[in-house]
Amino acid sequence: MMPSDFSQISGTWNSEIFTSSHATEDLMKQQDLKACYLIEENFNTNYKMLNTLGKGNFSVVKRAFHVPTCTTVAVKILQNNKYTSVTSREARIMKSLSHPNIIKLYHVVETRETTYLVMEYASEGELQDRIIQAGSLEDSEARKIFVQIVHAVQYCHDHHIAHRDIKASNILINHKGNIKLGDFGLATKVVPGQKLAGFCGTLPYCAPELLQAEKYEGLPVDIWSLGVLLFLMVSGSLPFRGNSFVEIKWQIISANFRVPPHVSIDIFNVIVEMLMINPSRRPTIHQIKTRPMIRDSEACLPPNSTQVFPDTRSPSTVRSTRAVTDKPDRNISSCSSQEEFKSVTLTGSSSGDTLEKETVRNTL
Repeated sequence: MMPSDFSQISGTWNSEIFTSSHATEDLMKQQDLKACYLIEENFNTNYKMLNTLGKGNFSVVKRAFHVPTCTTVAVKILQNNKYTSVTSREARIMKSLSHPNIIKLYHVVETRETTYLVMEYASEGELQDRIIQAGSLEDSEARKIFVQIVHAVQYCHDHHIAHRDIKASNILINHKGNIKLGDFGLATKVVPGQKLAGFCGTLPYCAPELLQAEKYEGLPVDIWSLGVLLFLMVSGSLPFRGNSFVEIKWQIISANFRVPPHVSIDIFNVIVEMLMINPSRRPTIHQIKTRPMIRDSEACLPPNSTQVFPDTRSPSTVRSTRAVTDKPDRNISSCSSQEEFKSVTLTGSSSGDTLEKETVRNTL
């Protein structure tokens, strides 16, 4: 597969608005994660910005070096005047997550004009680049990767979080070869039965209901995107392609796609289930976990996370910090209990059934 085949999936829309020092990463993980309100000068003293890892419509992500702990991190940089509410939502959601297959948020640093999300660095880059390099993934590798993605999404859904932008460029790979789900910029908290409004996501991964100007449930949208992602992993191309927005939209809402004949039948069945036009006919993430493809690949999972983030606050290590909340000035708390992080906290100034493996058309 040629890199140009991915030209249609680089943009993300929202109408609602690598090598690391592994031994010292544990120091970052041992803190009570709070938002540090710093002045720009002090942030730049503690974090040395390196190369750019990626750019989005709303942000830039850079590799950075945390000087006090000699740790390589990823820093997402957002401008406050444009996306303050979106940034606060992303930070709140990420701070609530702790799973071995989800990128960990270490710090949220606010200045007058900019918010920095300091995150775990995945040194092996994006799954998208792995697919481009390989053309398509071998069956065994696809299974190993997808089962980890499913567990990450299950964790999100169990915590009532819809990611809404699952795609190959948001799946990262760490130095151990394990998968990390990242970029929660479009994620939102949902309650059962809640309907969302507004088009968001990346077009070729978008579920049909997103393109039909109707309210939708968040969790089935993620299931559709997982189907697109799995198709891409095993085939090397997207299931819904076209030369314009209208062409891609028509392919999606009609759900016409062709699964390559080399794809294993159990993988084929999972793809077809997830790419049902009617969201009520798509399996839940827990139902996907029961399918043979996932059930037989459980051994590929990394060890369960037993990381506990202690609430060991020490006023002596902090002069002024504030949490990113709807009312950010209400709480003053410590950002760090580790001696190495004292310099970070400084005073701020403001499936089943087998289907025929030819052309598949899912009906309502």
